[in-house]
Amino acid sequence: MERSGNIFITGPPRSGKSTLVKKVLKDTDLKVEGLRTPDIREDGDRKGFKLVDMETGEEGILAHVDLERGPKVSRYRVDLKDLEKFTKKSLRDHPDGCDLIVIDEIGTMELFSDEFEEAVKDLLNEDIPVLAVLHRNQVEEYERSGEVYDLNERDYEKVKNKIKESLKKLDR
Repeated sequence: MERSGNIFITGPPRSGKSTLVKKVLKDTDLKVEGLRTPDIREDGDRKGFKLVDMETGEEGILAHVDLERGPKVSRYRVDLKDLEKFTKKSLRDHPDGCDLIVIDEIGTMELFSDEFEEAVKDLLNEDIPVLAVLHRNQVEEYERSGEVYDLNERDYEKVKNKIKESLKKLDR
């Protein structure tokens, strides 16, 4: 692992990256803060992505098919106002005693915000380690800032166990 202790999980769409993050965090006593971006589903169809502050549970919108304004990614439009609000709240304003910052994910939608990108780069240089889901197009940009695990079906358990071991070193 890199000196920083930062961990990145990448892999193809629907490979279980975000689910893996939830699983490894469930088995720790770490004080975790950060930002999750779960799907918004309606009648089984994905309509967008939420922003969820991991400390408070407060929710906002990252992107949605029904938004009329904002940068477009596939069929979604990004809500830059909510993204920047949650970047400040969830990634900039973390209190003392935080053991790990989680970012799910560093991807195309999120990187439309200069504030988000700057906050991520600042966090990667702080003393608090980061566990982040990394879109496969961003690996080259971030691989020098931590350990990158490429998730696939064959190596899922192996990757999960390696990350759990890394997080145990942070556990008090």
